[in-house]
Amino acid sequence: MLNDRLEQLYSKYYRQVYLYALSLCRSRHQADDLTSETFFKALLSLQESTPYIKYWLFRVCKNLYLDSMRKKQKVSLTDDFPTLATTEANPLDRLIDNEQSKNLYAQVLQLRPSYREVIILFYYCDLTVKEIAAALGATEGAVKVLLFRARKKLKSALEEKNEI
Repeated sequence: MLNDRLEQLYSKYYRQVYLYALSLCRSRHQADDLTSETFFKALLSLQESTPYIKYWLFRVCKNLYLDSMRKKQKVSLTDDFPTLATTEANPLDRLIDNEQSKNLYAQVLQLRPSYREVIILFYYCDLTVKEIAAALGATEGAVKVLLFRARKKLKSALEEKNEI
């Protein structure tokens, strides 16, 4: 009976959950994975009388997405570090740019979690303010305030280290 309910939920909400996952991660492959994990988690946790099931599925999807983002944040600074694009062919210039990029990312990792999260989602994951607001369950205004404050803290920290 539970499997019948899951099949019913899957056929009813698959598209909506998939589109929500796609709006979070902007990658079809990752959205497929998130959607599958969401319904797998539903299979494990679903009870007969789960109220507001649609919103529960969205919350599960969001939490899985945020978990995957946290795992990506824990990647070592030396592993496939995102570097700044450079037009210079000079190896010294590339080395300096790479070092500055590493220092910037290290400072981002030192920010408090809410600031770090919005900076990474905005600059490294290329999410819009609207998408970040949806992922965090916050308003767009709150995300803009967090971004402003995070940038201010980051600028202050970089000025202290004379990186700017």
